[in-house]
Amino acid sequence: MGAGWHAPGAARRKRAPGCAFPGALTLPEFEQDPTQTHTPHDFGDLATDRVTAFAEQRIGSVELAAELSHREREVNSRYEYQTASGPTVLESTGYTRQTQFSPRLRQIARSGTLLNEVVAGIDLTRWERGAAGVGAISIRDARAVYLRDELRLEGALKARLALGARHEKFEKEDTRGYEAGNPFSGAPNGTQSQNAWTLEGSIDPIAGVTLHAKAGQSYRVPNADENAYRSSDGLLDVQTSRDLEIGISAGSTARGVSARVFRHRLRNEIFFDPTLAGGWGANTNLDPTRRRGVEVDGHADLGADLRLTGHWQHVQAEFTEGPNAGRGMVLVPKNVLTARLAWLPAGGHSADIGAQYVSTQRYGNDFSNDCGARIPSYTTFDARYAYRVGPWEFALAGQNLADRDYFSQAYGCRSGIYPGNGRLLKLSARYDF
Repeated sequence: MGAGWHAPGAARRKRAPGCAFPGALTLPEFEQDPTQTHTPHDFGDLATDRVTAFAEQRIGSVELAAELSHREREVNSRYEYQTASGPTVLESTGYTRQTQFSPRLRQIARSGTLLNEVVAGIDLTRWERGAAGVGAISIRDARAVYLRDELRLEGALKARLALGARHEKFEKEDTRGYEAGNPFSGAPNGTQSQNAWTLEGSIDPIAGVTLHAKAGQSYRVPNADENAYRSSDGLLDVQTSRDLEIGISAGSTARGVSARVFRHRLRNEIFFDPTLAGGWGANTNLDPTRRRGVEVDGHADLGADLRLTGHWQHVQAEFTEGPNAGRGMVLVPKNVLTARLAWLPAGGHSADIGAQYVSTQRYGNDFSNDCGARIPSYTTFDARYAYRVGPWEFALAGQNLADRDYFSQAYGCRSGIYPGNGRLLKLSARYDF
């Protein structure tokens, strides 16, 4: 029998300082001055509370565990509109709460070089969205059950085979009046359910080389925020994806490389379409899309406590059905390349520096691929230094060190541009308990 129940927990509150909402720019405005704004009096702040507790107990080859978590977020915002009679101010306070209880069972059985691991569990979740003075607006309850079995051969021939399945049911309740065709009104009550599964395996044909393959179906459920601001009269549909992956890895912990090819066939992709709701935009389910591509990762120890890592992803994203079939998906760069150099000496010091390149991508409303321009490619640099003393860690981190003017979110053709952050430096202290 194990050592008995223990329940380490953590409570954390994080408040983002009040910040301005600069709004969107056109391309000429961005090129002239990316820090300008048309809404200098719009601002808001965000506060987050998290509490978690975890307990586990081992009885022979069986491990019992349970996690209880609660999260609350409060958002305050202030918007100023110019009208014929003068400025009009709109202030609001909203909150979201999520509580989840996740008990699970894990058993490992060994017979010679054969190892079998079974994991089964339940996820119970309540998600609530509301506003100050109004109370709960939307409530979503979810109940899920899952099972995963993995068989590993650990002798001279190494192999692995895993099969998993999950079923989840969602019930939504909305307390606001519902107006058909109005994306700003509450979503009607309803029930949704979804299944997911995965089948994956790997084998080492020779020492230092691993071949792997994976097939499955995954899903993403629209949350209350997305359903509250949608284009359809009914609830947004669950987003599903049929996934295939084949890959190979070679090398050791000191030097190695891995590559994989993948394909994801998505149905009912949940997406913010800026062309809906009279040009204000709304969440919707897209026509079927497909993403296929290749990823390559590599790492090498360079000596003197230095380690170099790199990642390259090439993806082709396009619509496969509907009026835009064969056209490229928006806001998806074809190539992303990252490289990092880490320094990990003894004595509590650590440091790393990295670079990321993102290629061009289509503007957010260019579903027909008619816009004659694309979001420009960009390269950014970041770095971090940290020093650990016992449970304390002190760190200095910097992002976009070259202070590059760039943007990756733009919802109109040469317009609707939200600039990326300029040079950002952050000093932090963390205590682990």
